Amino acid sequence: MRRTLFLCLALLATITAVAQRGVAILPVSINYGIPAGEVTAEMQDYSKKIGVFLQEALYNSLYAGGDTLQPASRTNKMLTDAGIEPDQPYYLDKAGLCILLKVKYVIAVQVTFGKGVDKAKKEGGPDWYKLTNDLDKSRSFKLEVFAANGQSAWDYRENFSWNQLIVPNSQVFQPDTYVRVKKQIEGFLQL
Repeated sequence: MRRTLFLCLALLATITAVAQRGVAILPVSINYGIPAGEVTAEMQDYSKKIGVFLQEALYNSLYAGGDTLQPASRTNKMLTDAGIEPDQPYYLDKAGLCILLKVKYVIAVQVTFGKGVDKAKKEGGPDWYKLTNDLDKSRSFKLEVFAANGQSAWDYRENFSWNQLIVPNSQVFQPDTYVRVKKQIEGFLQL
């Protein structure tokens, strides 16, 4: 009886994995490059807000190019319904996220302050962690595509300033950044 139940569950999991199609973009993780104890509640709230903003900007950029993706709002609703905060998905099991979001791939992105954190803290005042009008090119942008089995299928890393990443006063990526990301990722988007 147990063997039959196990085989049925294994078959159901296989059918579910095969039926999964599409790509979900996770909210972007913001890493300030400082110990967790130094991250204030305001910084954490900002991380969640800007992480969703960047997720939607990437979605808007790729969707505008004619690609079919799971809408960012649907992804976020599914994550929220599962009790997952916007700053958590980057660190969670990607295979489990694919199952939860019913997609074949998830795109996980992290923006890290890196070497410029001390300069930003010194010159930026109390809002040093905000990325607006940021000309410092030491911000690291890491994008990874994970398959439903949880394995990294592709990754892309580059250093950007905020203005090189996002078109000012918009919610889309800069055209040259979009082209570099799109060129590498388009095979995953054509399912």
